[in-house]
Amino acid sequence: MSDKSRDAEPEREDLVAGQPDAAEPTEAELVEDDSLSIDDIEDPEALAAAEEAVIKDDEAAASDPATDGELVDATDADAASDDEAIAELEENFTPEEQAAAAAAPIVRKTAKAPVRKKDAPTRKRSEATAEHEDPYKAKNPAQFVKQSAGELKKVVWPTWAQTLAMFGAVLTFVLIMIAIVGVLDFAFGWGLLKLFGSN
Repeated sequence: MSDKSRDAEPEREDLVAGQPDAAEPTEAELVEDDSLSIDDIEDPEALAAAEEAVIKDDEAAASDPATDGELVDATDADAASDDEAIAELEENFTPEEQAAAAAAPIVRKTAKAPVRKKDAPTRKRSEATAEHEDPYKAKNPAQFVKQSAGELKKVVWPTWAQTLAMFGAVLTFVLIMIAIVGVLDFAFGWGLLKLFGSN
């Protein structure tokens, strides 16, 4: 037997599936244990009428569901009656209770996003939009040529074998594209001449 099936078994062994729990009283026992008797009710006819009204209301609600507007109106009416009940209860507060209620503000817990501390303060808009001077900008043509020569010295040039291999790949690709475009040009030209004829 697995742990899950052992956990799912009832703890009491005297319980059998399909039979009511011995701890839960049946409806007959509830009626017998009820301390109220028919003699204790002042107006049994009013009680019966009220029970019938409740049953009719339940049946009407089940057969004819209320529209959303009616539900909203009922909710608003419930909220208004709740407000009135709260106001009546607040009138019975002692001055100490009123002071305690006013002094205890409602605190709502909200999630706070983590704040990352920055190393430097945020720049002003004027500083952010101001153009910064490019340190590599040449001040004159001689400096431009000197900077260009320095950049060309940094270039890693391919070897002669790499150059020949790349040239062969480009040449092959270009020749294939020339052949495809040439075949398409010839096919469309021949088709148009057949379709419209020649003069």
